Amino acid sequence: MVDARTATAADFDNAAQRNAHAFWGWLVVVAITWWFTSHWWALVPGALAILCGVQSIGATRAAAALRKGVYGISNPNNGAPDGNVKNLTDS
Repeated sequence: MVDARTATAADFDNAAQRNAHAFWGWLVVVAITWWFTSHWWALVPGALAILCGVQSIGATRAAAALRKGVYGISNPNNGAPDGNVKNLTDS
């Protein structure tokens, strides 16, 4: 889980990628469940796939907002170069 008050854009990018991988994994489980059981059982992994997809999109949008400086939560990385305040001191 990413702490929204201290995370960098890279942290949100990593969370988005992790959730995207989970989304595809759950879709595979949906397909297998659909094939081997009654179709109603596929709703459970389907709901988890949708949840992971929504979380991936949310993390991607949060990373973009940090980079643009319009992130809605108080975060020191808001508006910093590439969404990381450490990039200011490295120059």
